[in-house]
Amino acid sequence: MTNLTILNTQIRTLDGLFSLNDFHKASGENPNQRPSLFIRNNQTKDLISEIEKDQSTNLCLAQKSIRGGLNAGVWACEELVLSYAMWISPKFHLIVLRAFLAMHRNEPKQLALPTPERTFTLKLTEQELCDLCWLWKAAEAMRNLLKLIEPALDILGSRYAGAAHSCSVEYRRTIESARDILLRPTGEIKEQGTYLEENWHRVLHELRKGELNKIY
Repeated sequence: MTNLTILNTQIRTLDGLFSLNDFHKASGENPNQRPSLFIRNNQTKDLISEIEKDQSTNLCLAQKSIRGGLNAGVWACEELVLSYAMWISPKFHLIVLRAFLAMHRNEPKQLALPTPERTFTLKLTEQELCDLCWLWKAAEAMRNLLKLIEPALDILGSRYAGAAHSCSVEYRRTIESARDILLRPTGEIKEQGTYLEENWHRVLHELRKGELNKIY
């Protein structure tokens, strides 16, 4: 397979698959964007299933994980690599996409590309992380409430009807992005366990499901 370089990082290949660990290194090695976390994502699992069911590809496996040895890490097909790059950031996705396009056109593989987006490593207490999850729940509850009362405000001719519509529609993507971020550090937390307090129990299931059981 043709060699590929992303931001001065050589991308290894194995059995027709690319090293996601090398892409992680090229992106800046944010610990919250490790390939192992991406592979456990439910959307990723669905994508892997669709790729492996697609008879138009010659790959038997969309990805494989190897423990130990020189080839340790997560290896993935091109489609999965592009999905991983988007999971990291739109900017990194564009960098990887352009590199793949250049590779397929047999152009030089190392492009004059911008440096990766800045990353930050934060240390949170369990209570702080739980509070952030509850902030997501509160924001989603308020967005849903505004969506419910918008028709009534419109019938009443209220000048707040437009604002209610804007908040319920325009903030949906922002709130969903916040949820995606929170899913990463909470992925190791079990919904049942001796260390799980009531606050976790009341928010974690809804966070992972992506919707609230009820508004109030």
